[in-house]
Amino acid sequence: MRLQASIAAGLFVLGSLEAKAGRWEFDFAVSDHGFVAGFADYPSQDFDPALYDFVDDWRARPANLGGAPALFIGGSNRSDDLFMFWKKRITGLPPNTPVRLTMEIEFASKYPVGLIGVGGPPGEGVIVKAGAVPFEPQAFIDPQNENWWRMNLDKGNQTVGGTEMTVIGHVGKPDDGTPNYVLLTRGQHGAALTATTAPDGSLWLVFGTDSGFEARSELYYTRLTAWIDTVDKPNLWLESGSDSASHRLIWNSSETLQTLTDLGAAWTPVTVTNRPHVHTNNETKRFWRVGTVKSR
Repeated sequence: MRLQASIAAGLFVLGSLEAKAGRWEFDFAVSDHGFVAGFADYPSQDFDPALYDFVDDWRARPANLGGAPALFIGGSNRSDDLFMFWKKRITGLPPNTPVRLTMEIEFASKYPVGLIGVGGPPGEGVIVKAGAVPFEPQAFIDPQNENWWRMNLDKGNQTVGGTEMTVIGHVGKPDDGTPNYVLLTRGQHGAALTATTAPDGSLWLVFGTDSGFEARSELYYTRLTAWIDTVDKPNLWLESGSDSASHRLIWNSSETLQTLTDLGAAWTPVTVTNRPHVHTNNETKRFWRVGTVKSR
């Protein structure tokens, strides 16, 4: 099969349905897959472990989510800025090569949006970030900044991303009126990250939360998926789903096309009839139709 997309009046073949490079999927119900947890942005001096109560484990998720194992991490933000993360080294990539990554994280959160918290809300104030670097991500004592534990990579700070980790959302769930954990998904689709592999073809994946909420956060990470392509590969492809009848569009790109100007002068508006859905956006300015055809 081959992915075909009609953008405005043109037909643009984007490439094979199969990803040209790797797809890494880590289902934490099956294993912890060797992921290691860490913490940063807290003091190295006068540190009271009981106040921060850091904990990381591979444990059963809440019963309402089936009870299968997940990566659990928790900590109390007493420093006005706490980073809690998981990391893993992957191998088999081309050495010293720029690659494009789209990471997607599924996790369970119990913190509704719209609440007020100390320093920030417990949902929107806890920012989810993901990234990749050719060296091991770890905390180190920063002697230039009051002897605090800081990260050895550029993750940005709280709501701001860095060059090596990007913001992909927050941990707030829709307010369902319950204290239950629910599954949420955050990803980089349309905002891919570029990283360069190590000389041995390895790369460290890292994801976690950067918190401005000055109280306790506890999360269960249930799945991580990373699509990794060399930067000269297609930006968009259709990937088979969990069954033969379903497919998923993977947008491993670093930008989002929004207007006719973004598409370039060669594209012109198109009049669409017999639409399957009612669109309220100005569809004469942009129109995407994605479908599949059988190869011949």
